[in-house]
Amino acid sequence: MSRTDLEREILDALVDTPQYAVDLAAEIDEHPVAVEQACDRLRDAAAVRSLGCRRYEITATGRRRLADVGPATGGSDGRTETESRP
Repeated sequence: MSRTDLEREILDALVDTPQYAVDLAAEIDEHPVAVEQACDRLRDAAAVRSLGCRRYEITATGRRRLADVGPATGGSDGRTETESRP
């Protein structure tokens, strides 16, 4: 999973309720250290706020970040030209 994908997964998971990094890791099936590092980056970008004891909540900036990305559209099945060749 890329950094951007991981950060988006974390923000998605925090939309409804604050969570501990270890619980986020279990929910999105990522290593707790990777999740903690991503939370640190998100905190530095003001997308999440630390509540102490490695517990985080999403901020208005984080909600805007989720809204700006939005779902992928365009009808592509995600395969490259070479992957679709027989």
